[in-house]
Amino acid sequence: MLKLPSKNIFQIFDSVLKEINPFQVLLGAVEETKDNYRLEINMKYINELMHIEVLEEAESLLELDILAREGKIVSRGEYYVGDYFLADFLRVKEIGFNADFIPIWVKGNQVRFRVENFRVWNKARKKFDIVKWIAKLFPYNRTLILRELVSLYPNILSLTRLQNEVRLNLNYFLKKANISPESVKIHKVKLETNKLIFYLRSTIALKPLADFFGADAIRVFSISHSESL
Repeated sequence: MLKLPSKNIFQIFDSVLKEINPFQVLLGAVEETKDNYRLEINMKYINELMHIEVLEEAESLLELDILAREGKIVSRGEYYVGDYFLADFLRVKEIGFNADFIPIWVKGNQVRFRVENFRVWNKARKKFDIVKWIAKLFPYNRTLILRELVSLYPNILSLTRLQNEVRLNLNYFLKKANISPESVKIHKVKLETNKLIFYLRSTIALKPLADFFGADAIRVFSISHSESL
């Protein structure tokens, strides 16, 4: 008669599991992927910087404000369209615009924002605003303005093929502070009043970001693994 080994297959399997302790291995993997830094960008400071640098370079962009609200970035400004045939024909010189940018995902340290609630109107007060009417039928004004915005900072901003989404390249800021993008992985973006917040995992200290851009613009916080995001 065939004798079974003193330990059956289930006992052997249990011994192997205890030896490698898979729970600890899994726990270590989870801990390794948790975010250990929170990065806060002061949108008031960025807005002031945009006024100084961007508006001086823009030919048609007359005014621009970019602020953060709960869950979105709000952009509003004024744009000169008098050089375009249709605008000249309709005797429209300047238009106002307002747009909300909603973050939809983060990948490769790039944040994709979807454009929502984009509104355009004639700066000159009219009983019947033909600009609003045309903008609803033909959204070319939106594309025109978005292209102007991203062209001012091509290393930071870009349009997707859908033409109603904007990518924000955060690797640009890391490289400016001599931080390798390979050492940083951004997992989550959050928007609060006047704050753009990133949760990320970094294998190196991020103090050079605050040193380079200034503590008024960027603040870096170390977070514990127990902190709930």
